[in-house]
Amino acid sequence: MKPRLLIITNLYPTPWDHHRGTFNFQQFNHLAKHMEIRVIVPISWKERLQNLKHPAAPFSSHPLMGKAVYPLYWYIPGLFRGSYGASMQISLQLQCSRFIRDFSPDFLLSSWAYPEGTAGTRIARKLGIPAFVKVHGSDINIAAQQAPVQRHIEAWGNEVAGVVSVSVDLKKKMQRMGIQESKIHVIYNGINHQRFHPLPQTQARKALSLDDSRIILYVGNLKKEKGCLDLLEAYIDLAHEQPDLKLYVAGTGAMSKAMMQRSQEAGMKNRIFLLGKVDHAALNHWYNAADLVCLPSYNEGVPNVLLEAMACGTPVVATRVGGIPEVVTADTGILVESGNVGELKAKLDTALKQQWNAEHIHQYTKKFSWNENIRQMLDMFNNAGNINR
Repeated sequence: MKPRLLIITNLYPTPWDHHRGTFNFQQFNHLAKHMEIRVIVPISWKERLQNLKHPAAPFSSHPLMGKAVYPLYWYIPGLFRGSYGASMQISLQLQCSRFIRDFSPDFLLSSWAYPEGTAGTRIARKLGIPAFVKVHGSDINIAAQQAPVQRHIEAWGNEVAGVVSVSVDLKKKMQRMGIQESKIHVIYNGINHQRFHPLPQTQARKALSLDDSRIILYVGNLKKEKGCLDLLEAYIDLAHEQPDLKLYVAGTGAMSKAMMQRSQEAGMKNRIFLLGKVDHAALNHWYNAADLVCLPSYNEGVPNVLLEAMACGTPVVATRVGGIPEVVTADTGILVESGNVGELKAKLDTALKQQWNAEHIHQYTKKFSWNENIRQMLDMFNNAGNINR
């Protein structure tokens, strides 16, 4: 009989956003080969109101999607941030008590530091089972800078059986918060190598109806912290010097309108292309079509975008923040300081002129596999309770 793992996370596909938390979905799907999985996806009441006009689209027939529930999470936005963990705990217990009881989990994993980490740890305590928390980046780099949030993370850090950190950088930050080093397991996310692999650039571009211009690609949320506006400005400066250079942006977010307006002001509407949401399965062609992928974030854990791009043999230009320096080498990309548009422009120019070994870049990423990720996850669970693999 497989051990039973209950997961609580906001980073998971929803009925109105099937692209959300694809890295978590992939990891949990692989875990499901070894464990019985159930997923609770708390949906804030604000998000649910915002999506009332967007009818839920049917999920694919993937069996893991049928094992998730989407309870409402009630809280007072902007106020009493230190109460969010208790609010989520109460919301989930009121709506999911039977779901949890019928499943009778052996372990509980919260995938986000706060409020999920707090709520999940308290629920696990009531159930008398080991609690684990997975941290991703912004939950430690940004949210934990607020004193009430940090106090709650420190509290569950002393109680949980283990913490999954996606980078050494995040591990060090949690250690500085007082969490024992022995509890923190650095487990890098994997890559779906069957989906992300090298293709001839001409083949990828033909599939996307692209011409033979040079291409910079950005993939991610369009928000200021991701550096997308910095990339836009750096590209506009560089584009005046390189008339065959184009920028393609895959993603949506708060900066979408501002980026569109700036592109028009700069006279670049035929050279800067905002693609909106791109299906995860379609990104392989985009990575292979690009000459390089750029992610100029202000903070990160270890972004899968960079790992996926490199798995396709495509070099990257990224900022020297978070866990990025842990996975980007001199042979696979170039690092820059965050927020420095002038340096970003110069390094983009350097990367476009450099001769890269696509096969070497591809081979380098082989060590980032879901099989290795799951092996380490199971070892962590096994230390808290026997697992029959």
